[in-house]
Amino acid sequence: MRRALLLNLAVFCLLFGLHIVFAARGMDLLFSLVAVFISLQVLLFGPLTVVLEGAMLRTHRRQTNRRCSLVALPLSFGLAWAYGGMTWSLPAVGVVVGLTVLFHGMLDRQLSVRA
Repeated sequence: MRRALLLNLAVFCLLFGLHIVFAARGMDLLFSLVAVFISLQVLLFGPLTVVLEGAMLRTHRRQTNRRCSLVALPLSFGLAWAYGGMTWSLPAVGVVVGLTVLFHGMLDRQLSVRA
């Protein structure tokens, strides 16, 4: 799990760096494209890490998703802050953090059901 988590975090850092560069250079289309990827990555951080990990056991996948949800929560607050115009906006926090919790919870629920 550690490798997949580090890889996912490295991709996040790369995307974050690119979004800063694109914003500074006025490359609006590339900035927007990277912002979409950052948003999807934050909302689906646990599920993406589960895929990157490729664990065979359902319990390992569930454990990875749960641990990564702890990483996704602070990232989702940061994303909500960005969507709120670099200020705290209750609607932005509710939507972004809510979706993050929802997606991680849905995968957790799916992995808890015995096949």
